[in-house]
Amino acid sequence: MHIKSRWNKQAKTQSPDNIASAIAMVCWKIATQSVLELENKGYQTHSQAHRLQIIGEFLAFLLQVSDRLAYENLDIAERERLITALAKRLTDIYADNQQTILNQEGPYRQTFIDLLNSRAEDYAELSFQAGQAGFDFLRYFGECVEKIMAEKHWVSQEITDIHGPIAVTTLTKSFHNLLGG
Repeated sequence: MHIKSRWNKQAKTQSPDNIASAIAMVCWKIATQSVLELENKGYQTHSQAHRLQIIGEFLAFLLQVSDRLAYENLDIAERERLITALAKRLTDIYADNQQTILNQEGPYRQTFIDLLNSRAEDYAELSFQAGQAGFDFLRYFGECVEKIMAEKHWVSQEITDIHGPIAVTTLTKSFHNLLGG
């Protein structure tokens, strides 16, 4: 998956909000592309709302990957600023897309925030070292996606073995490029 993840002006230092916004767009692209690839492989989604639910699970996973990468590359204060800004931006993007695509009002922001908080607790105990998600980290992600997929046959393994690692690799590369490293 190719994603543009470099600043046009390398010499200019970017704010944590700008970096978070760029990472959020990378996360959104990874999530939407991954859902499309799942559908192309024959995994069924039954509505736009269902696709958005799967995208939400990808975004929660990618936020946790970003947090682990920030832990490895930033000091505590920088990490907190970046991840908070990223979570806010992902929430904005996700809620805006839900409202636009579903064309109705709903508690989209709070529902997504609740998902992010719940997943943060769940992923906290799982392994992630040297920019690599451990098997338990990827397996948990696969199980989360499997719970919401219409067709469950092998989807957890597909996520664990293919889509999760690709997402981590793509996000890691973009994360480092956007931080200037």
